[in-house]
Amino acid sequence: MKILAVDDDPVFLGVLLPMLAALGQNEVSIAHSGAEALAKLATTPFDCLLLDIQMPGMSGIQLCGHVRSLPAHHRTPIVMITSMTGKRFVDAAFSAGATDYVTKPLDPMDLKARISMVERLLNERRLTAALEKKMDQRSDIIAIEVDFETAFPIPGFDRAVEYLALENYLLMLGNKRMYNTAAFGISVKNAHVFFKKSAPTGFVNMLGDVAAAISDAVKAEQMMIAYAGSGNFVAVTASGQPNALPELEAIIQSGIEDFANLYAIDRLPLPQIKLGGLARASFFGLLNPTSILDHAITLAQARPEAKPRSWWTAA
Repeated sequence: MKILAVDDDPVFLGVLLPMLAALGQNEVSIAHSGAEALAKLATTPFDCLLLDIQMPGMSGIQLCGHVRSLPAHHRTPIVMITSMTGKRFVDAAFSAGATDYVTKPLDPMDLKARISMVERLLNERRLTAALEKKMDQRSDIIAIEVDFETAFPIPGFDRAVEYLALENYLLMLGNKRMYNTAAFGISVKNAHVFFKKSAPTGFVNMLGDVAAAISDAVKAEQMMIAYAGSGNFVAVTASGQPNALPELEAIIQSGIEDFANLYAIDRLPLPQIKLGGLARASFFGLLNPTSILDHAITLAQARPEAKPRSWWTAA
C-alpha cells in the first residue's frame, strides 16, 4: 500500500523506513511538514498516513483535521506516531479523525500490528464506497452486501468515528486515565425488522436516517460516536455529563419522525430508539478498557420495563 510518513525529524524517519520495509511496505513517501504533506496529498492518493504531532508550523493534529476535509482522504487510515502521551493530545488526535495512536520509541511488533490493522481497514473500503454510492442514489441499482452484526462506517455520518478507532482511543487511554470517561449506547430496537424485510440498502438507509437524527441531537455535545453493528450506536464522552439521556432519546426519536413519509411509502415502521444509562469503567478495574463499550450497548438493549443502573463499575 502507498504510505505517507510525515515527521520533521530525519533521524526518526531513518528508523521508520527500514522498519516499514521489513514489513514489506516499500511504497513510502515522506514529508517534513504539514504543508508539504498537503501538497503531496493534492496530487497523489495514499492508502495510509503516519503523522507526528509536534511539527513546526502545522501540528500533526491540525494536519489530521485538514486531511479529513479532503474528499479523497475522508476515510484514509491515519496513525499518529508521536512522543506525546498526555490525554489531551490523545483526545485531540482522535477527535480530529485519527484511526490509531502509537507512542515513540516505536516497537517493531507494535508497528506490525498497526500496519495489519490498516490493511484490514483498507479491505473494508470497497464496501464503504458501494454504500456511499447507494446512499447518494437511494435506489436498488447497485447491489451491496452487509452483515447485521458488522460495524461499518455509515455513509454521510460525518460526526462519527469508526468503531475500531473508538476502541483504539480507549485502549490508548487505559483504565487509569478513564476515570472521567463515560459511554452510552443508542439502540435501534427494531433494527432486525429492517434487515429482514428490506433490501440491504434499506437497512443502511435506515441507519443513515438514525445517524442524521443523532447528529442533530448531540451537535452541542463533545463526544465521539461510532456505529457498533447490530443496529447499535455507542457514544463516548470525556465529561461524563451529556444532556439528560431520556430527553436525548426523545429528541432523537423526534428527529426520526421527519422521515415518516419515506417509511410509510416503503410500508416499514419507524426506527424505534432506546438509550441506555451511562457506563463507566472502575478506576481499579482490570478489564479491557473497551469493555465499557459492550456494557453501554447492553444497557441500551435492556427491555423497556427494566431499570438498568446508571453506572457500571467493574468488580
